Amino acid sequence: MNDQQQPLTADPQVVRDWLTHLYGGCPGFLSICSDKDGFAGRRFTTDTPGIEAAVQYASELDRRQAKGIYAQSTTLRERPAEGRGGEEKTFGLTHLWADGDFGTVGHKPGLDDLPAPPDAEAVAKVVAESGLPGPSGWAHTGGGYNPVWQLTENYLMSDDADRARVKGITTGVQAILAAQAYRHGWSWDVEVGNLDRLMKIPGTVNRKANCPERPAYIGPGSGEVFELADLAMLVADLVPDARELLEQAAREKQERKAQRTGAVVPPPRRERPPGLRSGDGPLDVIGAMLEFRDILEPEGWTYVGQTGGRQKWLRPTAGGDAPSSDYSLLCDDHVAVNWSERTDLPVGAQPSGQKLTVGTVYAHLNYGGSTAEAAKDIMRAAAGRPAHGPAGRLPAPVLAEVKRRCLKDGEWARDDAEPLRGLFTEDPWDGPQDEPPEPPEDEAAVVRGLIPETFWAARPELRHIRQAGHSRTRSGDVALLAVLTRLSALVSHRIRADTGIAGFASLNLFGGIIGPSGIGKSSGVEVAERLMPAPSGLDIRDGLPIGSGEGLAEVFMGVVEEETGEIRKGRGGTETPVTVQVRKQVRHHAFFYIDEGSSLTRLMKERSGSTLGETLRSAAVGQTLGQTNASKDTSRYIPSGSYSLGLLIGFQPETVAPLLEEVAEGTPQRFVWVQVIDPAIPDVQPEWPGELRVWHEAGIVAPGDEASGFVLVTFDEAIKTELRTADLAKARGHVDPVAQNPFDSQSPVMKVKLASLLAILAGRRHVNTEDWRLAQMLWDASCATRDAVIDYTEARRRLEQEKRTVARIEEEVRVDGARQAADEKRAERATVRLATRLALLVQEKGPQTRKEVRARTAGRDKRYLPDAFAYAVMREWVAESDGKFVPGPVPPS
Repeated sequence: MNDQQQPLTADPQVVRDWLTHLYGGCPGFLSICSDKDGFAGRRFTTDTPGIEAAVQYASELDRRQAKGIYAQSTTLRERPAEGRGGEEKTFGLTHLWADGDFGTVGHKPGLDDLPAPPDAEAVAKVVAESGLPGPSGWAHTGGGYNPVWQLTENYLMSDDADRARVKGITTGVQAILAAQAYRHGWSWDVEVGNLDRLMKIPGTVNRKANCPERPAYIGPGSGEVFELADLAMLVADLVPDARELLEQAAREKQERKAQRTGAVVPPPRRERPPGLRSGDGPLDVIGAMLEFRDILEPEGWTYVGQTGGRQKWLRPTAGGDAPSSDYSLLCDDHVAVNWSERTDLPVGAQPSGQKLTVGTVYAHLNYGGSTAEAAKDIMRAAAGRPAHGPAGRLPAPVLAEVKRRCLKDGEWARDDAEPLRGLFTEDPWDGPQDEPPEPPEDEAAVVRGLIPETFWAARPELRHIRQAGHSRTRSGDVALLAVLTRLSALVSHRIRADTGIAGFASLNLFGGIIGPSGIGKSSGVEVAERLMPAPSGLDIRDGLPIGSGEGLAEVFMGVVEEETGEIRKGRGGTETPVTVQVRKQVRHHAFFYIDEGSSLTRLMKERSGSTLGETLRSAAVGQTLGQTNASKDTSRYIPSGSYSLGLLIGFQPETVAPLLEEVAEGTPQRFVWVQVIDPAIPDVQPEWPGELRVWHEAGIVAPGDEASGFVLVTFDEAIKTELRTADLAKARGHVDPVAQNPFDSQSPVMKVKLASLLAILAGRRHVNTEDWRLAQMLWDASCATRDAVIDYTEARRRLEQEKRTVARIEEEVRVDGARQAADEKRAERATVRLATRLALLVQEKGPQTRKEVRARTAGRDKRYLPDAFAYAVMREWVAESDGKFVPGPVPPS
C-alpha cells in the first residue's frame, strides 16, 4: 500500500445484503466469527434486528483488523454453551456451497498437489462443466470464487441421521467439482462439505497474512433457486464417477510423493470375492469392506513393501523414536501379526479368537483394544448419532452397511417433524465484552410467543389489563386472554361480526394458557373476573368445568312452566290456566375454565368425551348444540346464534399434545394461545387499576326474542377487501392447500373474532384498521406460542425415541458381543482339538501334508484347519519340513 492508498474497510451494506439474502428468516441462529474472537464467534437471530446486529458485529471485527470474517454456512439449532457448536447443532440449510480457491496468493499448493485453477474464470469453467446447475450467485473472496446454490425453501435438519444425509449432499458437491478440476489438471478443496463450514462474507476484507489486502464482494449470478430434492438426486447420479476419479487422483499423488521421497507405493486394492461375509457385527462389516491400509494410514503407519505376498507396514514414529527393524506389522488379506513392542497392538502370532483382524486392529488403535466399545460407537455413528470416538469418520458406505446389517430398519426411520427450537430464545449477543446497543423493546422478548410491547402501548384499556395482571404478579398476556375469552361470554348473544363474507361470525372465543404448573394460570384468570364482573341481572354460568359434549349444551338448559292452552275451572267459576314443566334453553351466557387441560384431553379420548370434540368445534363458531333424538327429559337443543360462550384452558406443555393432534378435525386451530411466563412483570408492584366498564356500551344490547335480528359489528372497507381477496383466492383454487400450514386454517375468522372483541373492549361495534393490526399481533403471538409447544412436544417424543434407540444399540452390542464370544470360544476349542490331533497324527503315522490332513478332517471342522496348523506350530507340537508336518520338539500335554 502506498501513501495515497486508504486501507480497505468492510462495506456494511454489502454484508447486510448477503446475510439477508442467504439467511433472512431462516429458523435458528446465524453464526459470525473471525480470528479476532478466536473463531468462537457470536450468534444472531435471522430477523431484521438480528441481521442488523450481525452486520454491526462484522463491522466491529473489521475495525479490529480481522484477517477474515466468516459466516457459518448453516444456522444453529440453539446457542452453544461454548465455542461455535459443531455439526451436531446445525439446523437450517439455506444453500449449497463450494470453495473455489484460485491462483497462488494465500494458498500455495503442497509439494505433491496439483496447482489450483489459475483465476476466477477457470473456477467458473470447472463449475460449468461439472454437471451441476449454474449457481444462483458467486462470492469473490479475494483469493477464491465461491459458487452458491440457494434453495427454494429452507431445509431444517431434524436429527443426526438427517444431518448425515444432508452432509452426504454437501460433500458430494465438493467431490463432483474436485473431479472436474482434476480433469483439467487442477486441485480443488474437497474438505469444505462439513455442515458447520465457515465461508468468508462478501463486503468484508481478506487480510490474510503475508498477502495484500483484498476486498470480498458479491459476484454475478442468475438468482435461480433450487429444490434440495432435485440437487440431491443430481449429486447422487454424479458422485460415483467423481469418487472413482478422485481415487485415481489420490494414487497419482502417492506416486508423485514416492518419486520425490523414495517411498514405496502400496499395491492397488484387491477386489473382495463376491458374497464374502464374515458376520453381522460392526467389526465384521469393517473387515468385509475395508483393508488394513484404510485403518493404518490415517494413524501414521507407512507401507514399506511386500514379502511372501504379505504387506509390510512400519509403525509411526514420534520424537526421534525411529524403528529398529524395517517393518513392524505383517498383513495378509484378513490377519496381521505385530512384531513391534512400541505399538498399541499385541505382539506375536495370536491364538484363535484373538487374532489381529482389520476390525480388531481398528479397535486397538482407536478404542484401547475394546472391541465392545468400538462396535457400540460404530453403531452410534451408523444410527446418525454423535460418535464418542472416530467412528463418525468411517466412510459413508461402511456406516450404511452397518446400519443395514446390524440395526433394525424400523428403529431408524426418518422423522420429518420439525425439530425442537425450544420454548425460549436468548439475546443473540453472547460475547463477554463490547456489547452492542439493546434491540428495540418489541424485539427484546426472550420467550417465544410473547405479545409485543407495541401492542400494549397502543391503547389505555390494554395497558389497564396488563397493569391489573402485574399488580397481582401475574402475566399480562394471561390477563388479556382471560379478559377476551370472558368478554366473549358476557357480550350479548345477538352480537355478530359482519365482514361481507359468508354468514355473520360468532364472537365465541377459546383460549389456551401454556406453562408449567404452579406459576399463575388460575390466579391470572381471577384477575379477569375482578376486572370484568358479570353485569347485574345477567344470567351466566360462570367458571364452570366441562364434563362432556352433552353437558356443554345442558348448561344453557332449564325447566320452565308453560301454559298448555287449557283452562281448569274451579269452584265459584274460577278459571286457572293449565301449565306443564318444559325443558328448554333458559340462558344465553356461559364461561368455562379448566385449570388442568389434561382432564379435557383425557375426556376427549374416552367414551364420555365421544361428542366433546365435535361439540367444542361447533360451539367455537356458535353453531347449534345438543341433540333431539333422546327422551324428553334428556333432549337438549341450543339453536345457532342463541348463546355467547367463552372457554379458557390451562395446559402444561406436556399435556397439550392430544389436543394438538386433532388438527385434522380442526380443534387446535380454534384456540388462541399465550405463554404464562411474563418477563416484563416489574420489580415494584403496581396498583390495582380498577374495573373495566367501557365495554358495556358496545357489548350489552336490549333483550330480544328469537325473532330479533343480530346486532352487527362492522368493518372498515379496507379490511373487508383484504378478507374477500384472500377468500376468493381459496375459492377459485389459487391457493395450494398442501402448501398451507394446517394449523392456520382458521386464521381469518380468528382474527375477525379478536378484532371485534378489541373494538367492543374500546366501546365500539366497528372494527378499524388499528383493531385489525392489533388482532394480527395477537394472532402472530398465538401462532408462535403454538409452534413452540409443537416443537417442545416433538422434541420430547424424539428424546423418548432416542432413549429407546440407545437401549436398542446397547442390546444389539450385548447380543453381538455374546454371539462373538460364543463363536470365538467354539473356534478356540476346535482349533486346540485339531492341533492336538495333528500332533498325534504325525507321531503315529509320520509326516503329513496339508492335503492329507484335510482329507482326514470332518467337513464341519475344515474351516478351523489354518488356525490349527498355526497353533500347533506355535506350540512346537509340530514343525513344517519340505511341505509336510513332522513331530515337533514339544509333545502335546
